[in-house]
Amino acid sequence: MVELENLESLKKMGDNSASMVMESLSEMLCMDVEMDVSAVHVDTIKSIPDILKLTGDMIVGAYVGFSGKLSGTVLTILSIESAREMADIMLAGMDEDDPQDYLTEMQESAILEIGNILTSPFIDVMADALSLELTQSPPAIACDTLSALISQSMDGASESDLAIVFNSALHVVDQNINCNILMLPDPDNVEAMINDIGSLNRTPEDS
Repeated sequence: MVELENLESLKKMGDNSASMVMESLSEMLCMDVEMDVSAVHVDTIKSIPDILKLTGDMIVGAYVGFSGKLSGTVLTILSIESAREMADIMLAGMDEDDPQDYLTEMQESAILEIGNILTSPFIDVMADALSLELTQSPPAIACDTLSALISQSMDGASESDLAIVFNSALHVVDQNINCNILMLPDPDNVEAMINDIGSLNRTPEDS
C-alpha cells in the first residue's frame, strides 16, 4: 500500500507537470489552456482498465519512453472522440475528412504532437525531482484497448507491475477533455522511485 505522503508528493509532481503542459499547449495553440490533475493513485497494471472503466473500449494512446537510472513509459490515453476534438482544435479545420470511428492521418499526427507535450513534462518533472538524467524516446501513437496499449508501450508489462495514474482534464476553448496520464516505471525500481519522491517532502524530524 502506498503511503499518503507519497501520494501527496506524486500529486504535487502531477500539478507541476500540468503547469508545464498548460504553458506549452497555450504557446502552440495560441489560446488559453487549463489542465487539472484531480487525483493520483497507484495500482497494479492489471487493475487499471477496471479502475478507469476502459476494459474493452478502443481508445487512443500517445506514449513516450524514458531510460537512464530509471526506465519506463508515460502513456496519455484519450477516448477517440476526445482525441478527435483535440486534433480538430490544433488543425483548425484543415482536415476535411470526418470519420467517426477512427482518426485520420492528419489527426494522428496532431495527437502525436499533443501527446508528446502531455507526456514529456511528467518525465522532466520526475527527473528534476530525483536529480536524474533521463533520455526520452520519440513519441508514438496507437489505437487499441487500454490493456493492449499498456503492453505495447511497455513491450509486454507483467501483471504484477505497478502504474501511477494521474486523472486529468484539459479545458481548451469550449471543450472539456478528460484524459489519463499513466506513468509506467520499470518494475525493478518502481517502489523505490515512489518512496524517493515521497521522501522529498519529509523534514529531518520525520525520518
